[in-house]
Order: sequence, then structure tokens, then C-alpha cells
Amino acid sequence: MKSIGKSKITRLRPKKNIEYPLIRLPQSHAHLAGETAHIFEIDNNGKSLFLISLDEDFDGNVVVQPNTNSYLETRLSALEQRIIELEKPPCSESEKPDGPGEIRTPDLCRVKATS
Repeated sequence: MKSIGKSKITRLRPKKNIEYPLIRLPQSHAHLAGETAHIFEIDNNGKSLFLISLDEDFDGNVVVQPNTNSYLETRLSALEQRIIELEKPPCSESEKPDGPGEIRTPDLCRVKATS
């Protein structure tokens, strides 16, 4: 499914006591003017999802897949990863890094070079 644009829902009042919501399609779809549209409403996680079809044989059966990761699931996953890293045991003596990053003196002339 691809997005073709966005439109604000406006009001159409043909008479004083009658009111319709009106949605405009982009100008690139002007060739559809005069066609009969079949409109379906689908409940998507408590929000309305509207489907417009020009096919009169369309039965309105559409599968809406939920988002793969919600904001809460993403945060929970990140926290779980941090807990796993914190639970790892500290490095043993053989695994400790060495080299210039481990030199305690800022004067490099006092450092013995072993090679």
C-alpha cells in the first residue's frame, strides 16, 4: 500500500439540517471523478480505517497487520539488552585490555617498550 497524499476532512452542507464529511483526492486522481466508490470501515486497534474501492465486486475483506514493534515493545527490548549486559561477569585478568589506553603516566618517555 502506498500513500497518495493527505487531505483534511471538510463539511458539506447541502441543506441547513444535513451535513456530510467530504474528503478530496489529489489532482493526480481527477480522472476518477464521476466513478462510483465503495467505502468500507475497518476497526484498526480502536481507530477507524477507511478503504475506498472502485471495484463493485470487492467484498471488503482486508487483513490489517499490526505494527511490528510498538514504542513500548522497543523500549522494553532495549532495557532487556542493557540488563543482560549488566549481568555479565566482569572481565578476568587475561581479558583486560592493555596498551596506550592503560598507561597511567602522561609522560610516554617513562614507558618501557616491549617488542
